[in-house]
Amino acid sequence: MDLLEDFDNDPPLRGWSMKRGHRKRLEAARCRKGRDKDVGLGRSVVKRSVHSGTRRWGDPDYWGKYGSDYLPQTRRNNLRRRMYEEVFEVEEMLTECDCLTDEEHEDVPALTLECWLDVEMQKLDDLEVASTCTSTTADVDYASTVSDFLSCSEASAAPCVADVPPLLWQAALIRAELSAIQYRLREDTKTVPDLKTEKLEEKPKSEDEKFFDELARTHQVHVEYDEKSLSDSASRFEKMRWQFLKEFGHSICRPVAEGYGTTWTLKPTPLNESVQQKFLDACSCSEKEELQPALHGTSQANLSSIYARGLLIPGKQNGIKVVHGAVHGVGIYTAYVHHASLSFGYSSGSLRPLLVCGVLDKKKGDSFTGWAGDVAYVDRARIFFKEELVAPLFEATASCSAAIGATVVPSRPPAPGPIKRKTIRPEWVVVKKPKGPGPRTRLRRAATNLHSALRFLTRRAARKRQA
Repeated sequence: MDLLEDFDNDPPLRGWSMKRGHRKRLEAARCRKGRDKDVGLGRSVVKRSVHSGTRRWGDPDYWGKYGSDYLPQTRRNNLRRRMYEEVFEVEEMLTECDCLTDEEHEDVPALTLECWLDVEMQKLDDLEVASTCTSTTADVDYASTVSDFLSCSEASAAPCVADVPPLLWQAALIRAELSAIQYRLREDTKTVPDLKTEKLEEKPKSEDEKFFDELARTHQVHVEYDEKSLSDSASRFEKMRWQFLKEFGHSICRPVAEGYGTTWTLKPTPLNESVQQKFLDACSCSEKEELQPALHGTSQANLSSIYARGLLIPGKQNGIKVVHGAVHGVGIYTAYVHHASLSFGYSSGSLRPLLVCGVLDKKKGDSFTGWAGDVAYVDRARIFFKEELVAPLFEATASCSAAIGATVVPSRPPAPGPIKRKTIRPEWVVVKKPKGPGPRTRLRRAATNLHSALRFLTRRAARKRQA
């Protein structure tokens, strides 16, 4: 009801949203109840009120920065009304100019949009569009927005004549139109794709990348590679290395993935160029079918030495000692790929490294045992007695979540037990509780083993009979 009273009163009473006590003080200070007219807003009223407005209480013609008609009409409607009046005035002036030109038979050249802007904007260089086309916090003398004026004005603006004095809001509208045209042209000629509306064309994957994705999908392995090593300009050793992985990739990754039991990484080894060249020379002297995969487990601390000098045979004045014994001779011990658990027993360190080696062997399979040239064959391993026949091509490491020195098996959810069906008794069935003593508060007696007591009594009776 107080709000309606404020709407009916003219001028409106501001501060209707404050508390009742503050409202009474404000009414008394505004002389609404017979007080002296010289009495103004007290300090407490101004300090407590939320919508105090202005402190120029002595000026009866000043109603604040929003004007006297703030509540009945919004400022935007007032601005639109004033714009209509300005448009009608311009139309009247244009019609008067046309009548004068028709009577005097003089050709008054009509200025185009660009020409008029060049001539008249020299006087308005300091005019900002933001000061004339504003929101609800702007001055009341100009238009709120260009779109409001263009959507609400019924008559289109005619070409301006040189004799017509320009208005500030007209200059602002023309400048806004020119900036809109420039923005539209820039949008049409742009070459950068819009990420919200246009999708970036994905680069097609090569055959090697598709193969690596297949290994990751089937064996939980992340293959690290360099695009330069996969290009045609790569070295001879790099081409041989990636061709080796394409040929034996699935047979290598399957048992290694079972050994790790979690996600693992396969990356090329940073071998020294001398080690690479020594292995390439050995490959050139052998058949293509002799290149086979093998596994070698080692400590993580030995990787830097292996990458610098290659896999070496202990002794031979190279400073390497036999650590795990040499039952079948001093050489380079490697396990068959399908016996990866043998190599996992010798890999130590936080990452549990496992070297995927390329070996040159004339025999295939693990059925043969004995000696053949520079290779010795045992149950699950091969021992090479020439260093150039073995080269570590890839390094397999487990993820950080893998346990140190143990095979991690992925956890499986427990098997669901038998489902017990809940028996639903009807309401009319009454379950009788057995009558008996209440809850037992004493401890139960210790249970006696009857079998031992019977054996004791039997022995005692036998002694009595003998006596």
